[in-house]
Amino acid sequence: MKKIEIVFIGILLILSFSACQKEQLGVYNPKMKINKIYSEEDGRYLQEEWTWTGNTLSKIDYLRPSGNLQSSHHYLYDGDRLSRIETDGQYTEFLYDGKLLTKINTYKGDKLVETYDLTFDKNKLSHISFKKPAKDLNGCGFLPMLMPGNGEWTRVMQADRREKVEAYNFRDAEIDYVWEGDNVKYMKMQLTRPDSIQRLTFTYVYDDNLNPKNGLLSLFPVRTLVNDRPQYLFCSKNNVTSVMVTDIYDIFSNTTSFTYSYEYHNKYPTKVYFTSWNTASNKMDSTLIYTYVYWH
Repeated sequence: MKKIEIVFIGILLILSFSACQKEQLGVYNPKMKINKIYSEEDGRYLQEEWTWTGNTLSKIDYLRPSGNLQSSHHYLYDGDRLSRIETDGQYTEFLYDGKLLTKINTYKGDKLVETYDLTFDKNKLSHISFKKPAKDLNGCGFLPMLMPGNGEWTRVMQADRREKVEAYNFRDAEIDYVWEGDNVKYMKMQLTRPDSIQRLTFTYVYDDNLNPKNGLLSLFPVRTLVNDRPQYLFCSKNNVTSVMVTDIYDIFSNTTSFTYSYEYHNKYPTKVYFTSWNTASNKMDSTLIYTYVYWH
C-alpha cells in the first residue's frame, strides 16, 4: 500500500511541476516549430523566416513584400529562459523572480522607452502595468490593433464607413487577464491618455487545437502582451476562433467582432482565415490571411 501511495505522490509532483512549467513565460519550446509564415492578404509573400538552434528559437527574419529583409530579431538565453531579444539599435530584456517573468524593459540605444511589470496568480499571468518613461520618443506603445493598415480593424472601419482611424497614443496602461482553463477568456485594458481614459475589453472563444505561438515573446512586448493581431494570444494554449472587442473612449463606445477559421496538421494551424458573415446573402466569407510552414 505504501508503495502505491509513493508512486501516486510521485505522479502528483510530476503533474504539478508540468503545470508550473506550462505557465512559465520565457520558455518557448513548441512541439511543432515554425519555419516560415506567409502573408496572404495582399498577394502571397514570405513574411517571416524562423531559425532554430536545436529546440531553441534563435532568430526571426522579417521580410518585405519585395523579398528584401526588413529586420532580424535575435533571441538570447540564460539556460533555457529567454533573457534578451536584439535588433539594430533596439533590444528588450526579460527579468525573472525565480521561475516567473516579472519585468520586461525595452531600450532604443541606451534609452529606456518601455517598461512592463507582470503579476501572476497561481502561475498564471493576471496583470501587466505598462509605462513609457521616455517622453521625447514617439512610435512605441501604440496599440497596434487600433492603427490604420492593421488588417481586420481597418476592414471593420471601412465597413462602418469611417474615413480615418486615430492612431491613439498612450503612455500608461493597466491590463488584466481573466482565464478559463489554459486560455485567456477576457483581456481588460485601461489606457491613460493626456486628457482621457480608454477602456477596452477583449472576449475570446477558442478551438481545441494548439496555438503555435503559445509562449512566444517579442522584441516589441506591446504587440504580444497587449495583442498584436486579434487571433494571436501569446499565452493561450488554443487558437482563437472569435474575438469581441468593446471599446469605450471619450465620446463613443464601439463593439466589434472578429471571426477566424483554420486548416490544421497535427493539431497545429497551417492556414488562418479571417471569416465574416454576410447578412445580406446569409453566407460566410473567408479570406486567407496566413500560411504556416513547420520544421519536420
